[in-house]
Amino acid sequence: LVVHHIAGDGWSLGPLAADLTRAYTARVEGRVPQWRGLPVQYADYTLWQNELLGDQDDPDSLFATQIGYWKQALAGLPDQSVLPADRPRPAVMTYRGDYVTVEVGADLHRRLSDVARASGASLFMVLQAGLAGLLTRLGAGEDVAVGSPVAGRTDQAL
Repeated sequence: LVVHHIAGDGWSLGPLAADLTRAYTARVEGRVPQWRGLPVQYADYTLWQNELLGDQDDPDSLFATQIGYWKQALAGLPDQSVLPADRPRPAVMTYRGDYVTVEVGADLHRRLSDVARASGASLFMVLQAGLAGLLTRLGAGEDVAVGSPVAGRTDQAL
């Protein structure tokens, strides 16, 4: 199963898997799957969001205020961080990156969780702070922007 991120995200995979399981089980048993009605339609969410944020062309709207905030907060950040690398950056982006798997053992996880609890932070926040510290030590500077995808859903129905 392949789902483009524009159509689904990590939060969506659980309900999608449950729906596929329900449909498969029903079909194997020779029945039509029974679907529960959705509590909210995507159109309802977009209408609510438009009402909340307002018109992007209205300088007094929440939308314009938030965009202005982030433009100011991120102003002056470099387009890319200069970090030590094992090969030169290509002149044209190739999208042929790679990843590094990092395993966190049970003892380290417990200690990191203890730091998070003692700091009133989440484990994610502790790990992100550690990443920012590492990037600073590697030469990215003291003001390091680290992005993270966010589902932005504050209601279980979404």
